[in-house]
Amino acid sequence: MKGIFSRIRPKAMTSDEISRLIIDTFGGGTTASGQSVNSTTAMQAMAVHSCVKIKADSIAQLPCHLYVEKGNTKDKAKDLRLYRLLHRQPNQWMTAPEFWGMCSACLDLRGNFFALKSGLPGREVQELIPIPMGRVEEVIQEANYGLFYKVRRPDGSTTDTIPGERIMHIRGLVLDGFMGINPIQYARESIGLDQALVKHGAKLFGHGTMIGGVLTMPGAFKDRNMAQKFLDDFNETYSSVENAHKTALLEQGVTWQKMAMTSVDSQFLEARNFQKKEIVDLFFGLPLSMLQSGDKVATYASADAFDLEYVKYALTPRLVNIEMAIFRDLLTEEQKENYFAKFSTGGLLRGDTAARTAYYQGMVNIEAMSPNEVRELEDMNPYDGGDEYRTRTSTVREKKGGENKGGDEDES
Repeated sequence: MKGIFSRIRPKAMTSDEISRLIIDTFGGGTTASGQSVNSTTAMQAMAVHSCVKIKADSIAQLPCHLYVEKGNTKDKAKDLRLYRLLHRQPNQWMTAPEFWGMCSACLDLRGNFFALKSGLPGREVQELIPIPMGRVEEVIQEANYGLFYKVRRPDGSTTDTIPGERIMHIRGLVLDGFMGINPIQYARESIGLDQALVKHGAKLFGHGTMIGGVLTMPGAFKDRNMAQKFLDDFNETYSSVENAHKTALLEQGVTWQKMAMTSVDSQFLEARNFQKKEIVDLFFGLPLSMLQSGDKVATYASADAFDLEYVKYALTPRLVNIEMAIFRDLLTEEQKENYFAKFSTGGLLRGDTAARTAYYQGMVNIEAMSPNEVRELEDMNPYDGGDEYRTRTSTVREKKGGENKGGDEDES
């Protein structure tokens, strides 16, 4: 390929640089607990899977609207193709919720989300085609700070070098200015420890919570095969969950001496809860109550506070990041003057019926919302005259004024 791509000369990489690139891209690496953690294996940890899914599902259900500013007002830009791409269907085979859910999951697991912009450069985007992170082999920043993306084709046949103006790139936390860091790489020790605890618990309960021990008997077996057969028969009879709490029958002077329970065994649940809290609360920034059940679940009185905390600290930074990427990558230079994208989070903060009624009434009374704007939030059709801003005071005054006027006329 010549022309614009002919000046790109990727330099040869050392083995250490290749290893660092793999770790930065896929978040891999063997942890001190002996577990290999990367963006794929991390999803096997229930806390990681739950957090990624909760955030992806939350963002997927939020409608993304494209607005146009007209003086002091704003309207939905439904006449633009981009509105449909963001709000309903970004490409032929995906819905908008699927697209934005994938975006959120990639940011949590890889730190970056890529989408190919179909259409002519500088013109309105026709489709948004998501690129799986594993197919982006390298992001190159040239001397003039322009970006190029080396992307492997879906069939793996070849790799294309695509200029940055054809890529929508949403980044997580950035340290070098053009690539988001892989969050799994920095949390792999905590995730690896959680996975090690899960495996330990599986083995512990797989043996019916029977701690290992020593079988002793007078004399000795004639050969090793007989000893191994005796041990295998004993384990088959009394190990596993199905055989838990059975009474053992030992003959010929055989005795069983149970080994002491280790601190990891005795504090297993405590260690598991600590790791879950570290992953959920500190790493993903989610309120721990969202993953708790039973007597630890939040009460209805505190549910609204938790929802507000979740939206404010976990979702809003990501939504703003996506909105700004839409502005930078998907709008033409002319459209950037008065167009912008916005996710609606009202659905997540609705609360119960009584709370919503009080909120809407207050907003209408201070002329912050019109009746039709309230009806739109509740998925109700507008009515004639509902776009006028009114207050209870002004309505009462109008009624009193009409009554007084009528009274004066009667008296006259």
